[in-house]
Amino acid sequence: MKYKNKQGISLSMTSKDPATALTREVIQEAIKILSSYNHFDDKSKDWAIHKCKKFLQENFNLRRMND
Repeated sequence: MKYKNKQGISLSMTSKDPATALTREVIQEAIKILSSYNHFDDKSKDWAIHKCKKFLQENFNLRRMND
């Protein structure tokens, strides 16, 4: 399911310009972080979620919001 904002606009990240390529790399790294936890360990899952949130907040310059 592709995300659309309130105006019905969705991202198209198919171009090969450097900014798009870097954004795709950051998103791929976030997915890698979320996929790296031990599925049988809740602490490991919590660590992966926390690390991914922190990673995305830092790389997209987002203010920390309430969890």
